[in-house]
Amino acid sequence: MRFTALTALLLACTLPVQAGEVALAQPPAAAQAAVLRAIAELPPHSPQRRRYRLAVAYGAPLFPADADLMPQPGEPANEDITSWLRLPAARRAHDVLIAPDADYFWQQDGAEYSAQFIVHLEQRGMGSVLSVAQAHPTVRYGRKFHLLGRTGPGYYQDIRSIAPSSQAGADLQAFLAAALKPPTP
Repeated sequence: MRFTALTALLLACTLPVQAGEVALAQPPAAAQAAVLRAIAELPPHSPQRRRYRLAVAYGAPLFPADADLMPQPGEPANEDITSWLRLPAARRAHDVLIAPDADYFWQQDGAEYSAQFIVHLEQRGMGSVLSVAQAHPTVRYGRKFHLLGRTGPGYYQDIRSIAPSSQAGADLQAFLAAALKPPTP
């Protein structure tokens, strides 16, 4: 069997994609721009518009500090975020934070769920790979009466920290993979 020079180059530049990663044809800088554009172009009345409301590039003023992304006391351990926080800034240069509306929860795994997402883009061969980590996943259990609530007695949202939902991350990966897929001729 004979390989052409182009086929040999493609095979040499293609590294395997691990579980939880999506291979993209674009290099990280172009993929980051495409992710930001895909979120900005969501239709106003789409349910995804509230789930993926804000997209912020790493290094922008609105991107949270590392201390704000770390699991807070009382939150379950979050290995994906902890691993992402260990990465040097140079490897995070093309990452994007995607956050929902502040009061938005969606049905996920049988509960009202919300989380922020870190989309990590890293060079792989001639393109890049995309992976997703979730920060501060929470579940809303409805309302609960508190005698000594923040503003006095009354009903308050019962929101609790939870472990990240693998399906929520997979949903975002599928959305971004479709949005970043090169158009077919």
